Amino acid sequence: MSRLTRSGVQFSPYELLSLPKTVRPFQVIQTNLSLDALLHDAVADDDRHAAAQDAASSSAEDEWEDFDDVPLKSALPPTSESTLPPTPPSPLTPLSPSSSACPSPRPSPPPSPGPSSHKPCVSVQKARDKQQAALRRARRRQRQHANETPYDKRPDLRYSQTHREQEPHEVHFDLAEAPAAAGAWIGRRRTLTTRQLSTLPELLDEGGEVVEWNGRDPKLILDAEGRIIAILLGTPEDEEWPAVIADAVAAMKRARREAIQSREWRVGTLHRRGTHLPLRGGASFGGGQKQPGNLCHTPFMRRLVRRLLRNKSIRRIAGFQSMGLALYAPKLYQYYCKVLRGLFQKHPNLIHTFSNSVFPALTLNCGDAVSFEHCDIFNLVHGLCPITSGGHFNHVLGGHLYLRQLRLIIQFPSGATVLIPSGCLDHGNTPIQTGETRYSVTQYAAGGLFRWAAYGYQSAKSLLAQPGGEDVKKGFDGVPGSRWKWGLDLFSKFDELDRDRVAVFQSP
Repeated sequence: MSRLTRSGVQFSPYELLSLPKTVRPFQVIQTNLSLDALLHDAVADDDRHAAAQDAASSSAEDEWEDFDDVPLKSALPPTSESTLPPTPPSPLTPLSPSSSACPSPRPSPPPSPGPSSHKPCVSVQKARDKQQAALRRARRRQRQHANETPYDKRPDLRYSQTHREQEPHEVHFDLAEAPAAAGAWIGRRRTLTTRQLSTLPELLDEGGEVVEWNGRDPKLILDAEGRIIAILLGTPEDEEWPAVIADAVAAMKRARREAIQSREWRVGTLHRRGTHLPLRGGASFGGGQKQPGNLCHTPFMRRLVRRLLRNKSIRRIAGFQSMGLALYAPKLYQYYCKVLRGLFQKHPNLIHTFSNSVFPALTLNCGDAVSFEHCDIFNLVHGLCPITSGGHFNHVLGGHLYLRQLRLIIQFPSGATVLIPSGCLDHGNTPIQTGETRYSVTQYAAGGLFRWAAYGYQSAKSLLAQPGGEDVKKGFDGVPGSRWKWGLDLFSKFDELDRDRVAVFQSP
């Protein structure tokens, strides 16, 4: 049976059987090559390679104290694996001399160059050079700042030149009339019964005056004697400042959420400043303490505070606040540096909150941080406390800062910083609108720290118990009211500000 193909040729499968069979000769070659030995060597090479990879990956793991802490970024950028030369595969075990006459199953690889002849590619060498340069710069900065304290920093006097100061706002109030305790270290104790927010219309009906402020350019508040008693500092000359504020707010928001989830804090918990979550850190003295110490927390809250203190954005805010004190209250800043330097040297157990801030303590107000009217009487009565606001709110409609004795209602935009004498003036915020958020970063110094240092690093009770201690105390305090007057002289007057800056920061 046959069929016709397209080319016109008859084709039949049965005709193939009649074709002559062609036998191809073949040759058998006998070798001494052991396939089992080659397989054993290949498996051993794979095991060694896997062990080396496991050792490299385990040595690169970092251990952190807190499981949810953000690890610090290394100063050296990691080397990309894609830029490294590929590792050649391990060659098979060479044949024995007795089998050298037999053909090799695969060509042997060329010998690997020695370590002296190895030359990395240009991109890898450049990356390594950059790493070494960054490491040298980091070590040099570390040596420079090894013995530097927050009290060695000087302000950049160009800030007042690059920022156009608004016209000062004068009030008909003498700060000497503010309530202060007999020793003039802390504020006078008094009871404020109100635990509710005062609205803007209510404050206007009581005779309050609205101070319009853009939150960027500095504006000074002067009392009847021309003293700078409140500083509307503004913002740094930095386009990234809104991002700094946003990052700080995000960190405080995360801390608040974790405190709620862990049941360490409940929403709506009432305290004398409001219903927000206050996270405090640093050194303080007062309220029954026998000596200065660090603020105490539960282990969970201590981790939250520690993490926030490591936040770079919050650190930048704290440094800007400290420099604001140096720029517009240089004599007061010098007093802080002198007293607190000796205090921290005398008590090495006290912890600095920030290495770039002169203030020894801070409070982070997390979530709807609008405060009831209050007075921080345990703060240094003739000191200034900085406040930086953050969040999303309309500063024209709410979130104002009002000072009761001055009858001022100050617009306080998000990202702006102010400094006020919180130890002797009643202050608070107006409520924000529904759906808005407000956070704040504040720093302060307890008056008890300065009193402890003045009495020879001991309490007044301990000083009076010593022979002649009462005379020493009276000699330092002076007649009633004299220390309060001395403390008021630390505030610079507006027409003497430049002279005070030169005397403090440019004197030999």
